[in-house]
Amino acid sequence: MDILTQKKITNNGEGRGYFRNCVEYPYKEKLEPGEALIATKGYGVCDTNVDYTYEQMQAVKKYYGKIGDNPVMHFVVAFDKKTVKDADTACEYLDKIADNMKSDYQMITAVHMEDQGHSLYHGHIIMNSVDYNTGKLYHSGKKELSELAIKVHDVTGNYCKPEIKNVNKKKKK
Repeated sequence: MDILTQKKITNNGEGRGYFRNCVEYPYKEKLEPGEALIATKGYGVCDTNVDYTYEQMQAVKKYYGKIGDNPVMHFVVAFDKKTVKDADTACEYLDKIADNMKSDYQMITAVHMEDQGHSLYHGHIIMNSVDYNTGKLYHSGKKELSELAIKVHDVTGNYCKPEIKNVNKKKKK
């Protein structure tokens, strides 16, 4: 089983904000033993310089006057260890999953290797929430996440469990 997680962010936070931190994440080398950054790929943005990636996404937001809430979509696909056993397959699958959104949204994707029990490879899709053709915001509900989970299933052949993780909620102590 593959797992698709949507990290839902409805505010940009303080200081640098989640948007900037999220855009930087694909470029970061993994620091733990046995973890590695495999590849990054840009769709409508630079994929070699985090400053350019951020500026390009911000430019679309500014052009359409959409600097406020819902700054970025962050999807994580944890590929089942039984079917995705190598980095090339993980990169190929993530590219195919992102394929249906790249004609409307700027994205930076990254594949990481990290043993998480059921998954050895996972991919991140960091997507500008503003459609660069129309200026409309991406609607991020259960329906859209389920549709993306079906796309993951179509690509990998595995059942894909969709989850929404609300980053804004405070953890109970």
